Amino acid sequence: MTETSTGVSMTAAYRLQLQAGAGFDFARRIVPYLADLGVSHLYLSPVLQSVPGSLHGYDVVDHSRVSAALGGEEGLVALAATAHDHGLGVICDVVPNHMAVPSATYLNSPLWRVLRDGRAAEAASWFDIEWDLCDGRVGLPFLDRPLGAVLAAGELTLGTHQGAPVVCYRDQVFPVAEGTSGGDVGHV
Repeated sequence: MTETSTGVSMTAAYRLQLQAGAGFDFARRIVPYLADLGVSHLYLSPVLQSVPGSLHGYDVVDHSRVSAALGGEEGLVALAATAHDHGLGVICDVVPNHMAVPSATYLNSPLWRVLRDGRAAEAASWFDIEWDLCDGRVGLPFLDRPLGAVLAAGELTLGTHQGAPVVCYRDQVFPVAEGTSGGDVGHV
């Protein structure tokens, strides 16, 4: 048995796979039942902000926020209080090594800034990037066939997002580094 900081000895952890519709409020409702079973700790699946519609939480887009779809920080605090009232500890899986590349890349602000600003981005050190592989640029494989074929088909286009230049490919949107937005999409 392991004594934890809450004073609750770890004897039996119960993992809850949280998702929209089965978030923190759902978990609060079953705490008394789990306590009666002898569970000592709730082990919560990833609880950080994930892509909209995530079913598992491992596709994190913001490590600084608790998932709104699960009930947000307020819901997590309420669940923890209910669990503690019933003598249960709470373990949160925060998956710091998981981050999504959502279709709308701007949903993942740290990734967006790294794609736009490269090494100068505050979050650049968060990522395992081979900076010298693409002459200091970030290479992100997202095309389903060679670049020439995609360009010939007109599937890469230039656009704007919140007044800033972007490259669009099907439903994906990527920022353009400052100073590279001139010319055609093949140049960018």
